[in-house]
Amino acid sequence: MLKKPSIIHFGIILLITTLIIPLVLAEKEVEKPKELEIGMIAPNFTLKDETNTERNLNEFLGKKNIVLAFYPKDFTGG
Repeated sequence: MLKKPSIIHFGIILLITTLIIPLVLAEKEVEKPKELEIGMIAPNFTLKDETNTERNLNEFLGKKNIVLAFYPKDFTGG
């Protein structure tokens, strides 16, 4: 003989569903980063400049040529 589902059972199912669905959706959104190739348009990003002002790459779109140079561990003493 089967028992009728109680409110507690529905609550547990609702809680599990509420926790699992966002995890499944978030997992689908994560993609492997694309490698940049010569001639590709750079993705937009924000960095701080030498005056600690946040600069967005789109600020310079169509105005100037941009050269980005990254120096790992530059001026770190190691």
